[in-house]
Amino acid sequence: LVLIIPLFATELNLTTEDGFELHGWLEKPKNAMKTTPIVLLAHQFGSDHTSWDMLTKRLNEKGMATLSVDLRGHGKSTMQKGVENSVKIPKNTSEVRAAFDASAQKVGFSNIPQELIAWLELIEEDKSLDMQKLYLIGASLGGTSLIPVMNDYDAKALITLSAGKSRSSESDMALSSSLTKTYFIATKNDPLGANVNAIEYGKKAIAGTTLILSGDGHGTVLLPKVEKYIFLFLDLAR
Repeated sequence: LVLIIPLFATELNLTTEDGFELHGWLEKPKNAMKTTPIVLLAHQFGSDHTSWDMLTKRLNEKGMATLSVDLRGHGKSTMQKGVENSVKIPKNTSEVRAAFDASAQKVGFSNIPQELIAWLELIEEDKSLDMQKLYLIGASLGGTSLIPVMNDYDAKALITLSAGKSRSSESDMALSSSLTKTYFIATKNDPLGANVNAIEYGKKAIAGTTLILSGDGHGTVLLPKVEKYIFLFLDLAR
């Protein structure tokens, strides 16, 4: 794949071994005169890359390139070998766990961490990006899926919003061995137990920090409250 990147979002494609056609959007800061840091963003279950739109705009304004992707079964990444395979969308909060469990098996969520690594391998071909200044931001499913990426990439920072529980040995290995600065954010009354996960991840990580907020919000709904903390953490991790 030859990347020709103008100064606006460029849609990229990636095909997985099991036939999913994945889509991602690479956006660079305008008037960039040198190689730029890159931020990989992975959304939560039932959402898509557009949930990061306001944050990516702010990141671009601060001189950072962004790659926001639609995870398998979400957004535009729903075609598998020419047949649609989408996640089950819950009708209300009480149905989230059942819909997630059904979708995890149907779509194959266990493949997502390796696909996030594949996205990074793809953009390594773009020499205008500084892969030595890589940052990872994820919400819920996306946050959990980004943790194992630290086994393959020495990111400057990992930030998660309401990360789900991981039973992957790769996640434990990443947390216990990576020197990446990690920031786990959740609300005290998270409806899916992300507060417990955030505390556990913070304890396991070598350079882990946990922020527990009041309330019961989950995932990117927290962005208006925590955006300033995110940018402060990114500045400290540089």
